Amino acid sequence: MDLLVVGAGVNGLAIAREAALRGWSTAVVDGEDLAAGTSSASSRLVHGGIRYLENMEFRLVRESLRERERLLRSAPHLVSPYPLLIPFYDHNRRPAWMLRVGMALYDLLSYDKTTPRHRLLSAKDLERDYPGLEKRGLRGAALYFDAQAANAERLCIEQALDVVGLGGRLSTHTRVERLSETPEGIRAELRETITGRAMTQIASSVVNAAGPWADRLLAEVPGSRTRLIGGTKGSHFAVGPFPGAPSTGVHYEAASDGRAVLVLPLPDGNYLIGATDIFFEGDPADASMSREEISYLLGEVNRLIPSAHLGEADILYTVSGIRPLPFTPSAGSAAEVSRDHHVVADPWIRGLFSVTGGKLTTHRALGEMAMDVLERSRRPGGLWAGRLHRLGRRAPATALKLPGARCEDWPSFRRRFLRSSAFGKGTAERLLSLYGMRAERVERLARAEPALARPLPGYPHSLGAEVVLSVREEFAQTLIDVLARRLVLSWSPGLAEAAAPAAARLMGGELGWDERREQAEVQAYRAWASKHRAPEHAEPPAVPAPSAT
Repeated sequence: MDLLVVGAGVNGLAIAREAALRGWSTAVVDGEDLAAGTSSASSRLVHGGIRYLENMEFRLVRESLRERERLLRSAPHLVSPYPLLIPFYDHNRRPAWMLRVGMALYDLLSYDKTTPRHRLLSAKDLERDYPGLEKRGLRGAALYFDAQAANAERLCIEQALDVVGLGGRLSTHTRVERLSETPEGIRAELRETITGRAMTQIASSVVNAAGPWADRLLAEVPGSRTRLIGGTKGSHFAVGPFPGAPSTGVHYEAASDGRAVLVLPLPDGNYLIGATDIFFEGDPADASMSREEISYLLGEVNRLIPSAHLGEADILYTVSGIRPLPFTPSAGSAAEVSRDHHVVADPWIRGLFSVTGGKLTTHRALGEMAMDVLERSRRPGGLWAGRLHRLGRRAPATALKLPGARCEDWPSFRRRFLRSSAFGKGTAERLLSLYGMRAERVERLARAEPALARPLPGYPHSLGAEVVLSVREEFAQTLIDVLARRLVLSWSPGLAEAAAPAAARLMGGELGWDERREQAEVQAYRAWASKHRAPEHAEPPAVPAPSAT
């Protein structure tokens, strides 16, 4: 085996996909599931990182903007242009002129984009188009475009499909218990967490793409190492439609502390509000949204949109994740830590590399960079020989579309599917937004087995066939895998608990579960869902009067 990637988040899968496209024999393992960690806990924005300009990270912004454009082309069913408003308030710590300069620079760095350039709005324009915004101290705004991946988990699923389709191996729910160096290569001792079965894998190279768990993995490797990850917690909550809600995303500066806060309309009509940015110590699996975070965000949104009157009872679900940022002890705040990505060679074991940083938008570029590093490490002459070898060559994944977008013309395919689908428009649109052209595979299953054409309880636009496809083709092994990261029903009112028993029965039919196992899966799912509800006793948000100066 040429390469073992530890971590099946968006970055680990991007590395594995790039490796498989370059002809490397590749395997991916993860102690949980595809996209089970940070990859499913973002703001679901594919963005250039306008905030990074403040830290003078121009290369990262340019790379992010370029990768945003590539995703709009390679995954149009999952990534779409998304307008965002930046209001200019008197209380902003960054004056309006600075924000205007930033927007102009953002456009300049995205000179090859297909989305519109930013435009400035007057206070009068805002009163007409955004009547819910607080008017005191509002001097204007800028409207610009980034992109949204509302079903970000599916970016991971489709990359995994490519890895396996290219001959790679994928083992989810498989924990790495130890890594050690041997004459044959790096030996990984693995254990399947569902069955308890132990196994080993020897690979010439190993990439530790475990995200916020990277240091924990290295703790099981002989030798002392400096800390790599200084994670920060980002939390969001979702609410339903509310008075004064904006028609586009709003990216604004919190009145209380100047941090960036987002109010993001979702395709289902709900709103995602976040994100916090707090240094985090402890097990990333224990991350959850605190009462203080909820109070902070509720207070800021109610200040921005006075008619909203949002409270804890309005929260539909919460989500928290740990950003795997590089450990930066000199940083005075989480916002000062770079969002750039790095591939770090292990000081003790040849062929072992760890990834720090990385974000949803730049996952493909990280995959390319990581494989360039690995190829240089194996080529005589090292760094410069590797660069000369790659000179003039494009990375294989640069223009390759994801499986759901491999058609000649996506808009034409979409129109044709909507016309010909045997199901209603709502179901057809949902299938397209999750599976792209692979929606035809779901529909064929449903036509072949009428029982699979029924929707799951509480979700009239879903199909039972989706559950079966998740097991047969998309590597799902548990009910959480299916509802949270294949059908992406968990991020909705009720967190898909009503659908859990029916989905478990369908999975049981595919995997040979007995009734006891099905019930255990439902209980495990409900326990998982309970972690994403708002804390029962969140402090009521304080809403001080906005400052007009």
